[in-house]
Amino acid sequence: MERLARARLGQVGAEARPTHIREVILENFMSHEYSRIRLEPGLNVITGPNGSGKSSILLGLSVALGQTYTERGQRLSDLIRRGKEAARLTVVLDNSPVDGERPVSSIKSDEITVTRFIKRSGEYWHYVNNRFTPKAELEELLRRLGINPNNALIIMHQNMIENFAARDNVEKLRAMEDAVGLSHLRERLLEAESRLNSLRSEEASVKRLLSEAGEAVEYWRRELQKLQHLKELEERRKSLELEYAWSLVHQVGRSLERRRLVLERMLREKARLEEEAAAYGVEATSLRERIRQSLYVSASPEEILEAVDLLVKAAVEEGVRRYRVSSLEREVSEAQSEINSLLREFEERRASAFEKGEEVATEREPSAVLEDLKLTALEIASLGKVIPDAETMYFLADSRFREVELRARQVEENVKRAIEEVEKRRQIWRDKLREIIDDINPVYQRLLEAVGGRGLIRIRGLDDPVTASLELMAGFRGMEPMIVDAHTHSGGERVVATIAFLLALQSYVKSPIRAVDEFDVHLDPLNREMVTKMLVEIARSYPSTQFLFITPGRLPITDGFNLIIVQNVSGSSFVTSSVDDG
Repeated sequence: MERLARARLGQVGAEARPTHIREVILENFMSHEYSRIRLEPGLNVITGPNGSGKSSILLGLSVALGQTYTERGQRLSDLIRRGKEAARLTVVLDNSPVDGERPVSSIKSDEITVTRFIKRSGEYWHYVNNRFTPKAELEELLRRLGINPNNALIIMHQNMIENFAARDNVEKLRAMEDAVGLSHLRERLLEAESRLNSLRSEEASVKRLLSEAGEAVEYWRRELQKLQHLKELEERRKSLELEYAWSLVHQVGRSLERRRLVLERMLREKARLEEEAAAYGVEATSLRERIRQSLYVSASPEEILEAVDLLVKAAVEEGVRRYRVSSLEREVSEAQSEINSLLREFEERRASAFEKGEEVATEREPSAVLEDLKLTALEIASLGKVIPDAETMYFLADSRFREVELRARQVEENVKRAIEEVEKRRQIWRDKLREIIDDINPVYQRLLEAVGGRGLIRIRGLDDPVTASLELMAGFRGMEPMIVDAHTHSGGERVVATIAFLLALQSYVKSPIRAVDEFDVHLDPLNREMVTKMLVEIARSYPSTQFLFITPGRLPITDGFNLIIVQNVSGSSFVTSSVDDG
């Protein structure tokens, strides 16, 4: 079982070796004016007084990797240090080869540097190894590395443990499904049940129509409306397809315009530098002549030295500007190449759009138009069978009974298939949940045993996804395991059991890094020691995974970890660290 859990963490049988974070750099982020936090493989402990800026490190790490929701502020710009207009967050990931294998084989450098800039205006953007990177591309890179900063099981922020412990058992199960990526199974099951209920309602309706011959005319009138609606949807789909084609053209056009503006700025800067370099060149020539004349007229050494100093300064200034001109020339060439590429893409998309129709004005992004196209296609599909002769059938009510009878058989067959689909999806949902519980129960039990406790995880009510619940059972100091709640366990014991569950659940989610923020804020010394033992146990059980624990106090361990101390002096956080190997 443990081997299976480690395999999901990328430690056994993985496609590529796991990475780890080498360094986190915070600039003008919350209380950190400039902090470099060097992390080591294995266990890293961040400690320091309350308010020193410990949690800001984990928050900065999450935001740098793309997280957009934070509990510290409604907007990311609120996290910029007061008085500053922008913040820069950098995470340096290890990509060095081991036995010729890199975590990301397509990147040949030993480091992957992910940088996120946040401006007070609300703008933000990412760079990967000094290259501008769209967020979708960054998310794909992190997915390949097994890192999801938005997964609460990978990065447990402050108060996450207390919030989970406070939920009822139904909410806990749903939170677990969200964390391990199973919520889609519940959603599909509920959707299938909803479809089944709809089909059953339709079945009852058709049966009533079968027995009520007098409603035949009304029935076909509805069929006619359905046909008319289908035609409207087909026209709308055609219009959306044309809009989508031209929105792609406009999207490339906007990118092209932005790149041209950047090129113009570079060309202006290059011209300015060339002009300054020429001026300094003229000055240097004049000074050389002056020195030459001074030698003939027997000028004083002081005058000659002064002229030489001026000549050196002019030559240096000229050289600096010519070097910057050379750098800009390369950047201009790259920008022009990108513009040419965008121009080709623009022409290709424009030609493709013209094949669908004349240009249409639209301010919408292609993704928004495509979403409308999908919704329209779904709406067309949801219409089901549309009879082309509905108008004729409206006047031929005498054929009503046979048509309704046929429809009744179709609906009956659809209901049978829908029932089969519901049962299939319910079984998939049940089996997956049971698989997870079977996998994490041994880890949960082992963690509680490490602190002298016993426990069990179980799921109740799997026949109904709406009322199904997750029960954590735990017993301490020789007590039999009981359902963890406010009536049977103290607040500290509930936190200990919750952390044991979350750490066990972590073992199911593949990730090379783990972080837990201030797990011991409200714990008494005894429960804090219990939680600490569990954290150290889980960290040492997975040596290929990098762990980051944040606590205001010192952990009662003496070796094998990287200690990071955070202090706040006059509103600014300072970081020091040392690797403790014992």
